[in-house]
Amino acid sequence: KFESDGYLTEDGMYIDDLELNVVSSTSQEIGLNTGFQFISSNISPENPDMLIVLENNLNDNLDFVRGSEGTMVRKIGPNWVNGIGDWISTEGYLFKMNDADILIIHGSPVNPQTPIELNTGYQFVSYLPNESLNALDAFSNILNNNLDFIRNSGGSVLRKIGPNWVNGLGDVHPGEGYLIKMFS
Repeated sequence: KFESDGYLTEDGMYIDDLELNVVSSTSQEIGLNTGFQFISSNISPENPDMLIVLENNLNDNLDFVRGSEGTMVRKIGPNWVNGIGDWISTEGYLFKMNDADILIIHGSPVNPQTPIELNTGYQFVSYLPNESLNALDAFSNILNNNLDFIRNSGGSVLRKIGPNWVNGLGDVHPGEGYLIKMFS
């Protein structure tokens, strides 16, 4: 956005003040595999309505998208129905794909330090950093007695066995979502 306001000086010179406001916009491509997959994005979509975010994926490749609360985007008859509402970048989503596809989300980057509220029970959560990290490092601030486990799409788990946290996840990656179960 450019704004220009000018004025004349006493000696008749025209001075132009130019203000430049840059809004950072980017996109993230996430591969959608056949079957079930937890997905998240570190992009805040330009228009967060799930039907807009998923507009290029509303085809026979997609069976449904489910949020933590059990709400869904799914096809009923000839129409796609949005029971989720808006895409929320701190939340993860469960995708059920009939065939592989690519999800592209356009918008503004989300600060990777954005807090994610964790509730008692199960929920899908987002992974916000732009780089892969060891799961023990990525989730270090919640490795306590309130956490039961963290699971990825492949069924691998980070959990406590005896006094030790065992990292079956290895590294966590941008674009992946995770199922977390909290005791409190």
